[in-house]
Amino acid sequence: MSLRGHAPAQRGVVLLGLLFAIIATVAGILLTGWNTRQAVELREARTQKALQQAKEALIGYAAAYANAPGRLPCPEDETRIGTLLEGQAKGSCTTPPSRIGRLPWRTLKTGPLVDGSGESLWYVLSPGFSSAPINHLTVGQLTVNGTANAAVALIIAPGSPTGAQQRTEPSATNPPLAVDYLDLSNASNGPFVTTGPASAFNDRVSVLSANELFATINRVVLAEIRGLDDQAPNLPVRGLRRHFLDNGEFPWATTGSSGSAVPNTASGGLPYADLNYLGNSIWLANNGWLSLVSYTRLAPNRAQIQLGTSTLTVLPCSTLPCP
Repeated sequence: MSLRGHAPAQRGVVLLGLLFAIIATVAGILLTGWNTRQAVELREARTQKALQQAKEALIGYAAAYANAPGRLPCPEDETRIGTLLEGQAKGSCTTPPSRIGRLPWRTLKTGPLVDGSGESLWYVLSPGFSSAPINHLTVGQLTVNGTANAAVALIIAPGSPTGAQQRTEPSATNPPLAVDYLDLSNASNGPFVTTGPASAFNDRVSVLSANELFATINRVVLAEIRGLDDQAPNLPVRGLRRHFLDNGEFPWATTGSSGSAVPNTASGGLPYADLNYLGNSIWLANNGWLSLVSYTRLAPNRAQIQLGTSTLTVLPCSTLPCP
């Protein structure tokens, strides 16, 4: 039998094998690319989740701060790194360098928050939000992407090192430096940016604006002015509800700066001089909230109070639970 007939068959086997090798190589490349994309997406998802947790914790902290709702914590106290108090906020932060640092996770009660690269979140605080007086006219002074007064705070996920950044294990004697974690002008305390060249920028920046913060804080203030319903067995001891208990009706509005009710004036300012804001509610006056509230007496037994875009209807509370 002639061997010539086997040559085409052999060439066919070789070509088929080569085709399989090419397919396997292409499949491997595609699979590697898919796995890489999946890893990038997973890291990004973890980063965004951590940033959102941090923002919510900051708003919650500000809303619950006694005597000065709206107050935010200072960045982490670097002298506590490596101790049982790591993650605790500084006691004060009155200078620009002291208002940028790692997120004070222990003070916020979140536990350590890290981005998708395993790096601790960083935090920048605007002047005016670490001490009283604070109210919804207080301006966030951080410039972001060229817009002045754009934020009261920033949370920044630093990602993996870029450029010449060198990161060693932080300690109380070797605290982390912004230049080794944050990119471009973010590392020099602003003006802050949220984008930049891929080769030199991988920060993920979450902006906490004044509108976002005070959307929650305003509701806390309005609830205090209405009169809280957790005063059992004495029922509300201050605010509009207390006034109704004592007088059988809500007060008229005020039209001047005295804070005193003007008879037969249904709409105007809050008649705070006729309400009991001693004791636990003195912070309303100390932070300048009372004169900012709009007030409408809708009926003898129905009123409305407003701060910015937040509105609250007030009804009497004579039995618990209050309406």
